[in-house]
Amino acid sequence: MNKSVNTLLFLAGGGNKKDSLKIDTSFVKSLKNKKIVYIPLALEPSINGYESCFDWISSTISDRLTGEFVDISMWTDLNNKKESDLNNFDAIYIGGGNTYNLLKKIKETKFDQILINFYKNGGVVYGGSAGAIICGYNIATVSEENKISYSNSHGLNLVNDYSILCHYTKDQENKVFKYIKENKMPVIGIPEKSGLIIKNGHIGSVVGYEPIYIFNIDCSVKIVNFDENISI
Repeated sequence: MNKSVNTLLFLAGGGNKKDSLKIDTSFVKSLKNKKIVYIPLALEPSINGYESCFDWISSTISDRLTGEFVDISMWTDLNNKKESDLNNFDAIYIGGGNTYNLLKKIKETKFDQILINFYKNGGVVYGGSAGAIICGYNIATVSEENKISYSNSHGLNLVNDYSILCHYTKDQENKVFKYIKENKMPVIGIPEKSGLIIKNGHIGSVVGYEPIYIFNIDCSVKIVNFDENISI
């Protein structure tokens, strides 16, 4: 990563609009031109396509947060997208749903490298739930979602070799330990009412209403409270 470029990554735990209010507000405030691309492909379209998804993002990332209008372009087909197509946008917002479906669509269209380059060149990336999980090293933290028997579980690895688990609750601790023992990789557990903002690839700020959990390779756990920072 070019050390002269500032990077900004938002990882939300997957709660409702009230749960994600703080991280959503921080995200909108970070946008210089208030123009974003929204990718809802973790969800299956309804009979009307992704219309309800656009209604949702419009009501979530809206002037209720900062009083400023956000121009949202929804991309539901990533085929033939180029890096230059992102030139006029501040950020990419990747929504939740099925993590394996999302990763498959992003990799098969080769949009993964476009997204990574956008981020490394200073573009802001926001991932909510599945969108956050694919930003980690490996999405096998949610292997139960793999209904399509997709064989590639390697994520975008934007978080220094950490894998991500959203919707984290204390009763998932043994699941995380099992993942660590099998994969020898650390995990960040993010509850629904919390989020993590990562600046320049290594400084994490916890925002929201609950702590996050850093699981190390030796299965030790560090609890980081909201409004605290951590190096990752």
